[in-house]
Amino acid sequence: MRKSLYSLLLLAATINIHAQNISADSFQPPYSSTQKKYTFAIQPMQWFNWAWRFDFEMRLGDSPGWLQFGPAVYAVKKHIDDDNIRYYYEGNDYRYVRRYYSISDLLREPFSEMKGGGLDVNYKRFFDSERSGYFAAGLSYTHFKIDYWGWGWDNYIEDGLQYHAYVLDYRSQHINRLGVNTYLGYQVPTHNAFLFDIFLGLAYRHSFSDKDKPALNRSRTSYGYTGMAYLMGMRIGFGLR
Repeated sequence: MRKSLYSLLLLAATINIHAQNISADSFQPPYSSTQKKYTFAIQPMQWFNWAWRFDFEMRLGDSPGWLQFGPAVYAVKKHIDDDNIRYYYEGNDYRYVRRYYSISDLLREPFSEMKGGGLDVNYKRFFDSERSGYFAAGLSYTHFKIDYWGWGWDNYIEDGLQYHAYVLDYRSQHINRLGVNTYLGYQVPTHNAFLFDIFLGLAYRHSFSDKDKPALNRSRTSYGYTGMAYLMGMRIGFGLR
């Protein structure tokens, strides 16, 4: 795990040094006079994660460097009525009562409802005056509240006495996830308001959750995953002066 994180940080540092060695003459006008100073974009591929991701970027002076803020909102509600239980958890393992298929099931463990929010803050630097190729690196934080059906110990009061019972019930897991991101991208050169770019990279994620509940960490796309993950996406938006 440490070796993977060190490799990721080394990659980001190497790219940053390379970018700083590029001649400053490459970023003289027309870069500073024709490019937008602010951009707004969405990331449609995040819909597969049940997320709405919005990006705001601002250019740092007349330099090729940009600061990116990416808030995200997560929300999905599935099967929550106790007459239609389709799966249940025992510890960190789950079983299907009635199997159903969806894109979400192929990517991660089943759940009934999920809400969350997070923020990515990245430094982005272009390699040329056309503002096309770039690298970016930064940090992220996300919180998830995930509801599911699972077996566990519950307390209840009967005739004035407290009892403990191992029962199937509707439960919640809270996950706090930290991340380090680094990626390369290509933004289609344009002097008008339209913005479109694609990117690919790596991230390291570390998740914290209640150890007495399902960790939801089966795959790299799970909300509770810890380890190296791939970054891939596109951004569509517009720029303003």
